[in-house]
Amino acid sequence: MVRLSGLQYDEENDSLYVRVSSKKAFLSVEISPRISIDVSQSGRQPVGVEILEASRVLSDLFGRVISRQEVRRVICTVTSTDAIYINFNLDGRQASLAVQKAYQSPLLIANTN
Repeated sequence: MVRLSGLQYDEENDSLYVRVSSKKAFLSVEISPRISIDVSQSGRQPVGVEILEASRVLSDLFGRVISRQEVRRVICTVTSTDAIYINFNLDGRQASLAVQKAYQSPLLIANTN
């Protein structure tokens, strides 16, 4: 399944948010210094991905410097197979970021015991 995602970019803060599900976000979990996943209340389904320093992360993914102005032109689709793939397209070039489809939050598991 491929769909255009809800993509929001804050150029001033260089933060990018990609909605990957229509479910409501309950908790945000940092998976790397610049990437956080919003998960559903069950703690198992990603609903959105926040990318801080988006121009830097996209530069790493594309293998070239991506300016903040270029980030505004990024087209984003989401595919869901064995994982959730956030596919970025800029000027005909593509790069992807994979997120686990079933995320298990240690915080939510600890709170259910």
